[in-house]
Amino acid sequence: MNIKHDKEKVISTGLNLICSKGYNNLGIDEICKTTGMTKGAFYNAFKSKEQFLLVAINAYGEMMVSHLTEQLEHNQSKAIDRIAAMYDDMFDRQPNNNYTGCMINNLMSELGVTNQLVSEATANEFDNFLSVIEPIVIEAQKDGDFDPSISSAAITELLHSTFYGALTRAKSTREYNHGKQTMTLLINSLRSI
Repeated sequence: MNIKHDKEKVISTGLNLICSKGYNNLGIDEICKTTGMTKGAFYNAFKSKEQFLLVAINAYGEMMVSHLTEQLEHNQSKAIDRIAAMYDDMFDRQPNNNYTGCMINNLMSELGVTNQLVSEATANEFDNFLSVIEPIVIEAQKDGDFDPSISSAAITELLHSTFYGALTRAKSTREYNHGKQTMTLLINSLRSI
């Protein structure tokens, strides 16, 4: 079966492969075998494995921005509680995702230093995630729950960077409760006094 014209399905399947195997451990042969795409069709659609990865990064980023927006903006609870619940939810999903973590975090660790295009693409997606989270941080500051003397951008960066570190640890230990505790401690430490 040749799925060469169903690019979205190929990208979706590729996302799963990249998340589970990483970029360097994944070959074009495996992508083609898993998706049903021929090598010729793959190269016609994506030109290279790196180009496929860049398309996958963008697709994953769009999916995550949509997910984060849904969690943070369409909830009636207090802003600080929505932020805490978002991070709890992402940790709670790890066992069902076989502790694959976040593709952007994984690729930043795997290729961020060695591949400038991937470094720029993952940094851009990370910034997109922050742009969804920061308005809720500002709302928490207005509610008096986060210290307004600290910049909202700095709080947002601290929250999500800490989450990525705790998520990396959860992947290696295959245990996510420490990460949830870390995020709870951080959120509580940022509360207004």
